[in-house]
Amino acid sequence: MTNFLVIGICIVLLLAVIYISAKPISMGIEARRNTKEKNNSDVEESLLNQKEDKIEINSKNISDEIIKLNKLMNEGIITKDEYEKAKNKLLS
Repeated sequence: MTNFLVIGICIVLLLAVIYISAKPISMGIEARRNTKEKNNSDVEESLLNQKEDKIEINSKNISDEIIKLNKLMNEGIITKDEYEKAKNKLLS
């Protein structure tokens, strides 16, 4: 008889623990989902910023190269045709 009483108390305690812990567990799962969604949006924003930075750097590099080519042409080191070919190659 005492065995059934002990088993019954254990089952009641187990159910109480499960009932009490269900809400915090679900809150933790929801928090993790929100964190993943936030991290995904942060990663996407970071990638967009990197692309914009690369485009800005490339445009600066291209303009610097065209300025160098123009200087070479003005100094007579390259011809007008060579300048135009190099400039078109940079812009394409």
